[in-house]
Amino acid sequence: MHAKRSPTEIAESAAAPLARLFAVAVLVVLVVLFGVGMSAFLNYFKFQSALESAARSRMAVPASAVREGVQASLALGLPLASAAAVPDLLARERQADAAIQAISIFDTAGRVRFSTDARAVGTTVPSTWLAAAGDAREVWHLAATGFAVQGLSLRNSFDVPQGSVAVSYTIADQQQALLRMRTALLWIALVGGAGSALLAMLAVWGVLRTSSARHGALARDDGTQGHAAPLQARLAGAILLVAVVGLGGVSWATQRAFDANLQPELARKAAVVARSVGELVGTAIRYGVEMPELVGVEAHLADVRRQHPELARLAILDAHGVPRFAVGERTPEAGVRVPIGDAAHPLGSVEVGVSAAYLRSILFEVLLDLAVVFVVAVFLTRELLQFITATDPRLGAAPAGGAVLARMRVPLFLFMLAEELTRAFVPGFARALLGVGANTSTEVAVGVPITVFMLVVALGQAPLASWGERVGLRRAMQWGALIGVVGLAGAALAQGFHAFIAWRALCGLGYATVFVAAQGFVIAHTTQAERTRGFALFVGAIMVAAVCGPPLGGILADHVGARAGFAAAAAVALAAALAVRLLPRDASGAVIASPRLSWRDVVRVLGERRFLHITVLAAVPAKLILASFCFYLVPIYVVSLGAPTAAAGRALMVYAAVLVLVLPWAAHLAERGVPQALLVGGGLCVSALGGFGLLLWSGVAPVFVAMALLGLGQGLSIAAQSSLLSLACAEEIREHGSAALFGAYRLIERLGNASGPLLAGMLVASFGHAGAFALIAALVLACGFLFLLLAGTLRGAQVVAVRA
Repeated sequence: MHAKRSPTEIAESAAAPLARLFAVAVLVVLVVLFGVGMSAFLNYFKFQSALESAARSRMAVPASAVREGVQASLALGLPLASAAAVPDLLARERQADAAIQAISIFDTAGRVRFSTDARAVGTTVPSTWLAAAGDAREVWHLAATGFAVQGLSLRNSFDVPQGSVAVSYTIADQQQALLRMRTALLWIALVGGAGSALLAMLAVWGVLRTSSARHGALARDDGTQGHAAPLQARLAGAILLVAVVGLGGVSWATQRAFDANLQPELARKAAVVARSVGELVGTAIRYGVEMPELVGVEAHLADVRRQHPELARLAILDAHGVPRFAVGERTPEAGVRVPIGDAAHPLGSVEVGVSAAYLRSILFEVLLDLAVVFVVAVFLTRELLQFITATDPRLGAAPAGGAVLARMRVPLFLFMLAEELTRAFVPGFARALLGVGANTSTEVAVGVPITVFMLVVALGQAPLASWGERVGLRRAMQWGALIGVVGLAGAALAQGFHAFIAWRALCGLGYATVFVAAQGFVIAHTTQAERTRGFALFVGAIMVAAVCGPPLGGILADHVGARAGFAAAAAVALAAALAVRLLPRDASGAVIASPRLSWRDVVRVLGERRFLHITVLAAVPAKLILASFCFYLVPIYVVSLGAPTAAAGRALMVYAAVLVLVLPWAAHLAERGVPQALLVGGGLCVSALGGFGLLLWSGVAPVFVAMALLGLGQGLSIAAQSSLLSLACAEEIREHGSAALFGAYRLIERLGNASGPLLAGMLVASFGHAGAFALIAALVLACGFLFLLLAGTLRGAQVVAVRA
């Protein structure tokens, strides 16, 4: 029988459900706002991208017609000024679209030779036009306030540049369409967000009410909390179910808004193409060729359709409306029809149908990004629920180390998320800053900022750990987060490659500081028996950030640019610095000072044959392939294929998600008696297999397979490496302790991490992206096989309970 509770205890017990409901309510609102807000953000920028692409493609039609006409005059190497028929050609193409303001032709010096605007002839085009035309071999485009310019280069038959065709057009119609889409998305977000939040609150209330009915209260009178984990799972399930319903409803409404606002722009594009085709056919007919006698028409229509994938069908009809030539499939809706010749007495007509598959492909890309948003919402829900249930004893079972570690996980997760946001676009941004006039190999130089970051992290952790013990872990973590804020903000503003390297070095300093301070919190607030679970919490925060960060960063880079991505990362790092205030001022606790790692210790440890076996053949190759694939090759290779940066982020998310799923399974295999040497060597071999696929298949899909195999292999191997090292080097640990052994192990491992991007860059410069993937995979596979062949040298290790 339980003792009678005091009035204070009874009041606290009654307040617990209300506190729980309020905390979970805040969680629900955060998750719903994140999902709906990201959905609106993605849909708006995807619509803007599709709208701009359709307008540029539309303006390319008259620009191409002018270029073909002018280059026909330049076929024999004549100068641009000698093209006498150009004015009539420009005047005719100027009528192709009402949005065209002027069509001009300027030479390589920027002097306007011909223009539909007579006042522009003889003047010099803006320097931005000349620079854009010089940087692009074929097509260039510039946008300004209220208008844009679509350009095509001009070359004679000897492939000598002669100048450019520039079509200036107003973008007022695009701005109106964007305004309509913004308004529609705002209403969708408001209604969808409010409805989803209300539905989620009802679902959470139902879960909590059911739980109270079953258990009487969240906290039992005897203090046990056996149902906290099932309750957390039910809450997470209810929130995520509502998130799926809400995102589905928002997606459906967005697709309707997409269709309503994009179709008019596609119809305008179809009308321009139809008018261009009709002009060509009409010219032939006026020369006396009957429409049935025209030759090569369908081949021309097929070529036009290949150039404009938005179009499903092109057909030429005679004066009686009978189709004479057609390519493509009929569309359910009537296509755009433009008369050939005089509208009062047409010689026939051109009919162009807009492809529904094109619109579906755009929406499919949106759905992929929404799937990423949902996966991120899953992990964010898990993180927030763990924080809520861990920081109040009445709301759930606290993890190892109590509420301090649960609170420490919040700034750790936010800071790691800030850095992970940049993973997908750091190499591309470095390449853009490097420019085309670099004195060194671009491929090698692009890896330098990544290598510098990792070197600072590797070499800075030991001195920063000592400094953190002196100033206090809370203060060290806050300083580390603030250093990261400055570094990320500086990277966003960097104007030169060397400045970017310096800012990334500062980011590495902040990363190392936060990392060692968080490690210190785990050591200071857990007993020896609790430390494994405490470090699991620590590693879990980093892995969740690795799942969420790259895809979100890739989406940001695609839609608002890499600089804005760095700015967003700086904002998240600032939130991490503020979240450090969740830790009590005396949270440093009794810090366990770790012995310094001396060179004498390193030399002694390097004399251990088993240490070198595990470190050189397993730890270094594992970090080498991780850094070279994830931090360098995947972001660079995916973008080089023409895919968006978001695709690289999704590939990196696949790696992290598979790793998170495999780690507990690998631990279970080790507990069931599977040899740790087999897990380490086998995992290393599996992680390398995907790299060979890039030699056999091109495209983005093999990259995803390679990342999944890398995650599988890393999950199998890295979980067993430290344990295998402690068993294989048990004698060293008994005589000298574990500090020197594991200190040297981590240092060498991180140096392997830092060397990966530079090695990848050198291989790309010599063998291309696919060759670099395959060669690094071959190196790691060879190390894995050699490790397994020499595994017999580890069998003599005594299985003793050694704790690092």
